[in-house]
Amino acid sequence: MNLEFPIHYVIVVGFHHKKGCQVEYAFPPLEVELEKTAWKYLPTLAIPDGAHNFDHDTVYFHLPSLKNPRETVFGVACYQQMDSDKLVNKPDDVTRSTVQKSVCVLSRYPLFGHIQVKMQLITAAYFREGDFNQVSILEEAFHNLNACLVPELLNTPEAFVGLSPRELVFLFRHQILILFKLLLLERKILFRGASVGPLCSALLTLVSLLPLTLEYGLNQSASTKTAKTLSIVPQFSHDEKSDEDTKPDVGNNRQSHENIFTSRQNRKGVSNTQEKYQLEDNTDLVNTTKVYYRRLENDVDFRRRKEVSNETKNTGNSSGAKSLSPTTPTSDTATSIIDEELEIGEKCIEVPDFLTAVQMKPAEAGLPLCLFRKGYLCHPYLSLHYLDLLTDSNVKGFLIGTTNILFKQKKDLVDVIVEMQDGSIDILDLNLKRQVTLTTPDLRFAENIVKQVTVESGRRTDGDNFLDGIGWEGGDEWIRSQFKYYLMCMMRTSLTEDGTRQRDSFNPAYLNLWQETNHWKTWSNYVNSEERDTPGIYNLCPGHPCDGGMSVSDMKIRFAQCSLS
Repeated sequence: MNLEFPIHYVIVVGFHHKKGCQVEYAFPPLEVELEKTAWKYLPTLAIPDGAHNFDHDTVYFHLPSLKNPRETVFGVACYQQMDSDKLVNKPDDVTRSTVQKSVCVLSRYPLFGHIQVKMQLITAAYFREGDFNQVSILEEAFHNLNACLVPELLNTPEAFVGLSPRELVFLFRHQILILFKLLLLERKILFRGASVGPLCSALLTLVSLLPLTLEYGLNQSASTKTAKTLSIVPQFSHDEKSDEDTKPDVGNNRQSHENIFTSRQNRKGVSNTQEKYQLEDNTDLVNTTKVYYRRLENDVDFRRRKEVSNETKNTGNSSGAKSLSPTTPTSDTATSIIDEELEIGEKCIEVPDFLTAVQMKPAEAGLPLCLFRKGYLCHPYLSLHYLDLLTDSNVKGFLIGTTNILFKQKKDLVDVIVEMQDGSIDILDLNLKRQVTLTTPDLRFAENIVKQVTVESGRRTDGDNFLDGIGWEGGDEWIRSQFKYYLMCMMRTSLTEDGTRQRDSFNPAYLNLWQETNHWKTWSNYVNSEERDTPGIYNLCPGHPCDGGMSVSDMKIRFAQCSLS
């Protein structure tokens, strides 16, 4: 395996009626027997459970590097099946009516959708040959991919091909914010679905909502130092164990990311399309955001909350704002929640600046977060063969996808089950369910995203969806910018003392739990280190993106969510 190439291997995995899934071809040839490595179950990932129910599909998966157990190899497998009667050169061991194979690419870079688009065409052409011994097209694919894949693609929209937050909003609606907050708690989250393609895409789209995590935060997501020896996990040397147990060198780690974005700004010959997505110098983003907030100010509820805030500032008395009397009938539970938040809404409120948040340099903000490390795993798809890994005592949490119903039945294994078929989220721990309960500002934030996405989609009344979602408001990039804004505000607010109004807007129980996670402690040490000479995240004022006084529409959203829970 040449570590310098973007693509390590192109592999063909076939299903044998007696031997099961097995590797039939690899280019370049594998250096060692697969059964003796941590990739021994790669065939079960390339042809997932239930694949026979679909003519074709795509699966994304992660593997630990065979050369460096601290690195991840990213797999993209295009599965397809065809009638065996259509084979030009039919092998003697083909006894069934269909032939199932998967063409798999193992890459250094998490360019899942970019690779999938190319490999889907190559897989279709490979099957049209009707003779699977004709592998020249696969060898050409290996060389062509290595020629066109460069790390700079991670800094462009190519990193998000096929990963649409809009689709995630349509599926989970307001609950997308619950998923986002659950991810940050490093809990055991299981995505379950029948079709592996949409399953993997939804999981990775959720990860992409965390700034730079998809691009640069998955290098240690495939394995960890386990309590017991497992054949599917690379064994750590003595030096590597001691490194894992010591405090990470946060400064060097962040400096590497700072160098990445410095080189992005200094890189010559960047296309106009790429420059468009560089937030640091994006004047279009500034202009469209100003337009968006001018429209928001025309909203009755927004003006009412703003008037409450201005009136309070003018009188200098936090109790001077008029209370907003609810007129809608309420349940006892909803009333108690609203009464508490009415007191919050009556105080002077300063909302963090959107542009300050989204334009802050990643190195100054402490991004990306070191989420997937120290026993927190991310696998877009896992087969049942990896069950021992998930039950290891050193695995503190995971975000995994599966098509096997047996995972869902093992409720002692997971904290959260996300069902792709109906978009339901089952939080098995009652305490956790209370801790991730959305506050009124949270619901206001989620409602704005759902509203903008559905309004943008509703504008296409002619049935032509080609241009659907390409605008700024309600588009994929807009949604990612909103979640970055939310995350930045929550990070800044988490640095305030307990009992402040700003913490109440994010749910104090949630913030306290978040501050116990490994990645938050790493981030806090970084932004508060004595070596830093810039204010960084402290340039942003603490508070929720949607802080403000209570309105009638807020109450309606709260009642709707209470009825669904």
